[in-house]
Amino acid sequence: RGFCSPIFSSCHLSSVSGSISPGAAAAHGAPGGAHAQILSRLYHIMAEMVSTEREYVRSLGYVIDNYFPEMERVDLPQDLRGKRGTIFGNLEKLHDFHRQHFLRELERCRHCPLAVGLGFLKHEEQFRMYALYSKNKPRSDALLSSHGNAFFKAKQQALGDKMDLASYLLKPVQRMSKYALLLKDLVKEASRSSTQEQDLSQLQAAEDMVCFQLRHGNDLLAMDAVRGCDVNLKEQGPLRCQDEFVVYCGRRKYLRRVFLFEDLILFSKTKKMDGGYDIYVYKQSFKTAEIGMTENVGDSGLRFEIWFRRRRRRSQDTYILQASSAEMKTAWTSIIGRILWRQALRNRELRMREMVSMGLGNKPFMDIKPSDAAISDRAIDYTMKGTESWSRASIAVSSFDHTTPFKRPHSTISDSSTSSSSSQSSSVLGSLNLHVYSGLPGLLSPALWPWPYDEEELEQNTGSQPSMS
Repeated sequence: RGFCSPIFSSCHLSSVSGSISPGAAAAHGAPGGAHAQILSRLYHIMAEMVSTEREYVRSLGYVIDNYFPEMERVDLPQDLRGKRGTIFGNLEKLHDFHRQHFLRELERCRHCPLAVGLGFLKHEEQFRMYALYSKNKPRSDALLSSHGNAFFKAKQQALGDKMDLASYLLKPVQRMSKYALLLKDLVKEASRSSTQEQDLSQLQAAEDMVCFQLRHGNDLLAMDAVRGCDVNLKEQGPLRCQDEFVVYCGRRKYLRRVFLFEDLILFSKTKKMDGGYDIYVYKQSFKTAEIGMTENVGDSGLRFEIWFRRRRRRSQDTYILQASSAEMKTAWTSIIGRILWRQALRNRELRMREMVSMGLGNKPFMDIKPSDAAISDRAIDYTMKGTESWSRASIAVSSFDHTTPFKRPHSTISDSSTSSSSSQSSSVLGSLNLHVYSGLPGLLSPALWPWPYDEEELEQNTGSQPSMS
């Protein structure tokens, strides 16, 4: 395999004749005792991944062979009839994927552990099935608890199995957690060796992908629990993440569950329900195409800011979101930043098509002179982080506004690029403009921009606990 790192080149050559031990790899030229130890640990992690994968495939097959036929019995309880999809979810598809594809992928990586990162990434589409499985799991648990456990208990006893069906149905969730742990261990060991950067980055990307799918199942469940929403959430693009934040608006603060879709950011209030589950009462939402972001606010490292121009264009709002950890804050700002960049690229393509429809598309860009009337509002405004407590690292993408460029309050934004060529293309095409500016500490007055909630919800003191209303 051409993507094996140099440290594994000798073990790759030896693997043609069969299994290879870490000691043999060291004897064939693994450099130094330290590298031999790292190589030994990498092989051990990979061997565990392969052996547990085989057991996982057997377990899924065991459920299909022994419990699926029970759903066809004539004495099946009425409440379980037609509920195979609810009880088992997409377990059969998971079994087919792992048995026919992914087990073989892992076995091919036994003698080249660093290649497994690419193996995971090649099958990213199939791993999305796990989020759907996790989303269905509460419904499955509820049905088994109310009607299924007693019925399937007889089959368990006939098989002489110590594990009940519910334990087997938990295995897909446990498997994803196991992948995350093993990939984390591989990344840790690989980072200590002379690993090629590409191999290490693929391992890290694979770990991120698995962790995302673990979270995404919970995200989909939470999305289904949003109540009173007047927006069709299925039309807002993929749900990227959801978390609870303390949200500041001026002198007020609130506890909000925030959902971030590709095209929408939604604020909701958590409401505890009888039975121990939560619902999320819709409060407000905004198109992501209408917002900008300030990556760092204050000195805590936990806060970032989103801001935008209201559709009526009469006032400007700003929301400071405080995360529960620096990791959570970094994840959110990274995701929002990527969303805004994608929108900027998409908007540039729209502008180019507009130009073609207006008969401008056949003109060389260098012949088009910038003017006040040129389309120049599609901008990405980015500032390098400074040492100030209100350092500006802001990204803004306005939405289909052909009038005046939106400028961040108390910020200086250049409307032209530093070179003539970039100015010409950016002014006419609305392309990606990088403007460097610095926010001035203490000049922002968020209290001047209203929070669009009912007045009775507002608190009078920022020193109080976040409002639950």
